[in-house]
Amino acid sequence: MGGGRQAWCPRCDEVRSARPGTACPVCRRQLLAVPSARPGQPQATRNDRVARRLRALAPAAGAAGVAVLVLAVVASAFAAGRLTRTTPSAPAAAPVTTVPGFLDEGPETGRRDFNWEARGGRLAVELRSLTVGTGFSRLELHVDGVPRGREVSALQRLRIRDGAGNDLLTGGGLAVIATAASRPNPGGGIDTEVVLDRPIDLQAVATVELGGLTVARQVEERLRGTLVDRELRRRADGGFDDGGWLSQRSGCPGCQLRLACDGCATVRVTGTAYRRGRILIALEALGRVEQTALNPARRRVFVTDDAGVSELPAWIDGTGGTAVISIAAGLLAAVWPGDPGVGEPMAFNVRVEAQAEEVVRGSWTIGQASG
Repeated sequence: MGGGRQAWCPRCDEVRSARPGTACPVCRRQLLAVPSARPGQPQATRNDRVARRLRALAPAAGAAGVAVLVLAVVASAFAAGRLTRTTPSAPAAAPVTTVPGFLDEGPETGRRDFNWEARGGRLAVELRSLTVGTGFSRLELHVDGVPRGREVSALQRLRIRDGAGNDLLTGGGLAVIATAASRPNPGGGIDTEVVLDRPIDLQAVATVELGGLTVARQVEERLRGTLVDRELRRRADGGFDDGGWLSQRSGCPGCQLRLACDGCATVRVTGTAYRRGRILIALEALGRVEQTALNPARRRVFVTDDAGVSELPAWIDGTGGTAVISIAAGLLAAVWPGDPGVGEPMAFNVRVEAQAEEVVRGSWTIGQASG
């Protein structure tokens, strides 16, 4: 994945078909080089019987899933807009940091402590230190005044100047840059870091200017659904090892799909469908998308069986204020207990989560005189 035509967006946490350094086509954040591997991805546990079925079903679901999703959504009256990406569900929630530590790997060549602070509106921003390495610069900041439960996910209009007022960043500054880490400080406020992709002159730094901060909070919505598919249950109980028949099945007599989003505050369900072995759920943002669980920033979908034991592969696609979730019903049937002949509904849970963001505009000129 490390080719020159692929880059990683730290805000969306997605690989894009573009060069590092260019803007993300979804959120316009600066794209970064893709690491050789991403750490910290724990795997869900399953018993041996379920594991064998999932291994047998997964190749067919993976090969046909995207094509079936696109065909089904195009045929569905509720599908608004076009799909732009397909994102497999991660097996665990994203960590607190918005960018893994691979961005600033390599030997450090220098460090300078500042402890300069500037106040603008309700927020105070302190530049604590700057570390440079063979191919990076890392700014460590502390922000006071951020509401509890929030973090700083990006800096707006970042400029770094020398004593003569000359810009130390190529192009004069950065319109938006995602933070590499954001965590509460035990003494109050938020500690955050920004990693630049090139070293700057430590001793030349005289001021750091900001035109805004993006403050984010984790938001999630939970949906509950049931599916009735007698034939699927019967074949799953028989230990079938080929899910290709699902993508070719033209009809599903007696099948029923029900979904509820009780208590959802930021999204609503605009439609559901069950076609060719895929459960499809169309969602719409309530209000500005960046304030909802459909915000592309660190958006994830998690699907489990009713007991919450087995996590099922799922995808969420779409940009703007609409999205479609796709779930492989064959894998749901493989982990569902009980008698397949009675037509018992297979219950499942869906959790959609993302970073809901708000830009706090202001002006912070952080220099020695401001501290």
